[in-house]
Amino acid sequence: MKKVNMEKILSILENYYSTDPMLDSYAGNPYKALISCILSLRTRDETTYPIAEKLFAFADNPEAMAELPYNSLCKIIGSINYYKTKAENIQLISRILTEKYNGKVPDKMDELLSLRGVGRKTANIVLSVGFKKPAIAVDTHVHRITNRLGYVKTKTPEQTEFELRKKLPQKLWRQINRLLVLHGKTICKPIGPLCNSCPVIDFCNRIII
Repeated sequence: MKKVNMEKILSILENYYSTDPMLDSYAGNPYKALISCILSLRTRDETTYPIAEKLFAFADNPEAMAELPYNSLCKIIGSINYYKTKAENIQLISRILTEKYNGKVPDKMDELLSLRGVGRKTANIVLSVGFKKPAIAVDTHVHRITNRLGYVKTKTPEQTEFELRKKLPQKLWRQINRLLVLHGKTICKPIGPLCNSCPVIDFCNRIII
């Protein structure tokens, strides 16, 4: 079995892929990172980003979002999946942030997880992108690819997150989600991965999961 050099893999992918407009746009802005991530659940980023930008033109802070009429919010985000539930969660979260946190997004995992609709992936993206703190956001792409490479051997994304926290150098934590999501969408697909086009195939054990 090949030894998986994750630092080398991420370095190659960093040079292979362009930037991610949504993550780059909201870097250092915890509220926009949080809301855009809620919008993106079960919705493609290509769909989410323009809708998020449209929404932030109306309300880009918790106070304004809480005051936005619910029907107006639904109309703005109506083309994404589960928009009614997401609108409810966004307004509830915005009210909590306004009333409990003085309009600020908390930077602690347990507090983020207490917000309705926020799971570990979303919380880690807020910490990593919004606060620029070391955090590993694991979605299906990160889970699949790290197992396919043979870097981890796990059954669930949550198990993958904790295994990566043990194995991956902290300096790479913020980088891994962005690069492996891009790689998973374009080459290392769930079904029919394009191995012949893969820039990191020499490091991959091609483990079937």
